[in-house]
Amino acid sequence: MLNNIEKLSRLDCPITLNSQQASFDDVGIHALLRQRLSKSTVEKRMRYARFMENHPCPVDFRNPTYENFIRHMDYREQLEQAGSSALSHEWKTMKTFLKAYGVPLTDWSYKPPSIPKTKARVIPSPDLVHKIIHYKYSKDEYENALIQYTLMHSFMIGWRNPSETCTMTVDDVKLDKGLLIVREPKKHQTSRVIIPEKALMAGKTRKSFKNWVDKWRPKVENQYSGNALYLRPDGRPIEKFQYRMFVSRKVKPVFPEYQPYVSRHWCATGKLIKTKLDTKRFDIYDVRDWLGHSEIQTTMTYVRDAKQYMRQAPFDWFKYIMKKG
Repeated sequence: MLNNIEKLSRLDCPITLNSQQASFDDVGIHALLRQRLSKSTVEKRMRYARFMENHPCPVDFRNPTYENFIRHMDYREQLEQAGSSALSHEWKTMKTFLKAYGVPLTDWSYKPPSIPKTKARVIPSPDLVHKIIHYKYSKDEYENALIQYTLMHSFMIGWRNPSETCTMTVDDVKLDKGLLIVREPKKHQTSRVIIPEKALMAGKTRKSFKNWVDKWRPKVENQYSGNALYLRPDGRPIEKFQYRMFVSRKVKPVFPEYQPYVSRHWCATGKLIKTKLDTKRFDIYDVRDWLGHSEIQTTMTYVRDAKQYMRQAPFDWFKYIMKKG
């Protein structure tokens, strides 16, 4: 549906849709063109819609009623104890359909439960990250390499994991120029340029991008691979939900608090410590540009973590985890 966005025309998109005739694809296109949602957001909403439609207490998207929707949400909250985040996503999904159908939201007064306050970040030590990266996860050589390499690249780059990880293509790795082009699904497919250390880009004895592209990726590449940088063992591109489940399941026995985004938190903290070591101050602007934060306030939230963890590990975290296992 959304693979050829550039071919979609606003002139051909109805202002409102008929709920009994419109498909999920039609609603997705409306959300892209009329509601100006990003492709990744629309895909997420459609996944939630399919879940809601096939639920034991289903939502009828062909004939949407407030009573039907509330029964579903009550079931999810009371009997299944769904979290506030999941309920909020389902409410946003419902609103996407209502807007497409031209239904006034004033008639729908649902309010999801409040999202709990953010917990303190758990930043693993450089020792633990080194162990995570070099741990043997599988007897299958390629599967083991896939986990280790994506972990190394994620902790070193600090990209949004798994969305940016799984969006990377071979063409985004500019080995001749020593840089990466990181595409940002969260920011409507904008991109940023990153220039990592030479050892990470092309080191012959490291888990470098060059070794991944030249040695490991070709082992499984086939007609289904396209240009994706990271491939599943069957040669198909690994998608972010597959990656989240696959890697998390493997890493949690080593680091129980692991979830994919921890690599971004770790990188932000380590980068701030490195700027302090190099310049005698925490350079939040340098780190903001590296991570692609839209607001400098987001970067500033990591300064407290950097101050605390620098007392425990006052050295270059990135050189430490790049050491051979």
